[in-house]
Amino acid sequence: MLATGRPGSGRWTMPNFQYFSVAVRDLEAGIKRYEAMFGLKQTGEIFEQRWGFRGVMMGNDDGHILELVSPGESESALKRFMDMRSGEVYPDGEGLYLVGMEVDDIGEAVQRARDAGATVTLEEESPNSAWVHPLSNGNVFVELNQIADEEEDDD
Repeated sequence: MLATGRPGSGRWTMPNFQYFSVAVRDLEAGIKRYEAMFGLKQTGEIFEQRWGFRGVMMGNDDGHILELVSPGESESALKRFMDMRSGEVYPDGEGLYLVGMEVDDIGEAVQRARDAGATVTLEEESPNSAWVHPLSNGNVFVELNQIADEEEDDD
């Protein structure tokens, strides 16, 4: 988790990894591939009409660690990302799309990313989440999530 402080201050720790999303053109083929290669099981479905994609959560008995996401028919950020990435090396534009990270303090994490030159998006309906734009981060979206402590939830 992201702690107060700067690197070298003795108080900085890395964010916790939550999950990652892999962009695939053919969702059903992607599911079969990850089941066969890694023994992962489908643990849930994602129907994201707002962002124009659908997907599945995959994992093992410990929970979900991977999302496979596929663009819908309409224009979407995921479709644009995959089309932009398509070429000789990645003919279908498939590959790593998003990394989810857990942070202690969303405000601090956002400021740190912006100080480093990243474009960060916040939304009112998701005050504990932020998204680092892929063009400011090596073509990978990063979702930052502040997870409330259980003790805070009891108050």
